[in-house]
Amino acid sequence: MMKQDERSVDPIQEMLELIINSSSLATWGFQESFRSNTAVDKQLIYDSEWCRIKFVWGGWDALTGNTISIYYGRLHAPNESPTLSCIGEECHAWHRFEHALHFLDGRSITEAVKMNYLTPLTSKYFEENLKQRFHRRQPEWLITMHMEVWDYYGERFFELFDLRHPDLWEQYRNFLKEFYDIKGRLSFISPPLDKVC
Repeated sequence: MMKQDERSVDPIQEMLELIINSSSLATWGFQESFRSNTAVDKQLIYDSEWCRIKFVWGGWDALTGNTISIYYGRLHAPNESPTLSCIGEECHAWHRFEHALHFLDGRSITEAVKMNYLTPLTSKYFEENLKQRFHRRQPEWLITMHMEVWDYYGERFFELFDLRHPDLWEQYRNFLKEFYDIKGRLSFISPPLDKVC
């Protein structure tokens, strides 16, 4: 039997199968709310009472095979834009999880800057044995890492993005501002990465 060429898969179908077989989205009450399957944009968005999760098809890479990205947004995050205008200021509406984990762990800003995108919980996913286990299966590798985050932090993780917890979000925004005050901001990234909503 011939193996299917990984470049010829249906991206939406691949992400749906991954979500059904490898995630606990339904257990946490997430339901699909948006799907884009255009030539340049392939994504699925799921909403819960707390937040939104976006799965974005990254395409095929010669080293890793097919790739995806996973982002988290508050319930006001737009479907088709990474940013949002909030109180007259452009801000990032979709977020990676690493800095959120530093914040939830109570890590000092200095320590968080030093660790950057590595966290104690997820660092094992970058070790050689796990990289080999998921060789050319980056989507499965990434969703497995996210599921471990959900299992470990539970509702605390989702509540960080919850519009019903503005004080917690404001603390996180301040954390990010201090983080980038130390790490520095890249002038070509606009809005700056600490401008979040």
